[in-house]
Amino acid sequence: MLASLLLISILLAGCSVPREESTAPQQPKDFPTTLYTNQDPRNSLYQLDSASSIVRIKVLRGGAMAKFGHDHIVASRDLQGYLLLGDDGGCRADFYAPLNQLIVDDPALRSEAMLLTTPSEKDIAGTKTNMLISLQANQYPFVQLQSIDCSGAINGQPISTRINLHGVSQEQQIDMQVSRPDGNSLLISGSFAILQTDFGIKPFSVFNGLLRVEDRLEISYRLLAREK
Repeated sequence: MLASLLLISILLAGCSVPREESTAPQQPKDFPTTLYTNQDPRNSLYQLDSASSIVRIKVLRGGAMAKFGHDHIVASRDLQGYLLLGDDGGCRADFYAPLNQLIVDDPALRSEAMLLTTPSEKDIAGTKTNMLISLQANQYPFVQLQSIDCSGAINGQPISTRINLHGVSQEQQIDMQVSRPDGNSLLISGSFAILQTDFGIKPFSVFNGLLRVEDRLEISYRLLAREK
């Protein structure tokens, strides 16, 4: 769910770009917070627990000189949002993640993904810088995912979502599994893929494309939402 997505998804290559914590928006200006905070008490409202949630984006190298580059894992541990289960069986979800807080090539995540190369700190810094430039993160600071009807996820069915990234919205069917680890929380997981070019993003490349980031991004997520 994600893409971007998560997440994620999201996304290419990067560095320690200075964070403007005091001036950066805390959430997308069109995020429907009031829709969730002014709810009928008969409905069940869940809020994402960011500390217990993660979106992973696998960014693969391509081109004739791919052997000289690295595959990357980009992750978000800052996903925010809500999921609402109506007493009529309906379901709605709205999530977002700030792009400037994406994590590039965490060693533990690289190990879990079984990536074969070992980028240097300089490589990782350059990857994040290039990623944020490609995403135009100063202009489009968030990735958002919305599902107006996620009720099918309760039965393991794909759900229709809208992903907003780089100022472009795309409809996408994604797999989403929902389980209850306890009586007060939901565990939401799944995976999907997006193409950067579908969102108007030009994948990073050098040497006239001989070394490039592949267009397709593979996104997986595991989110914990707690009942409010």
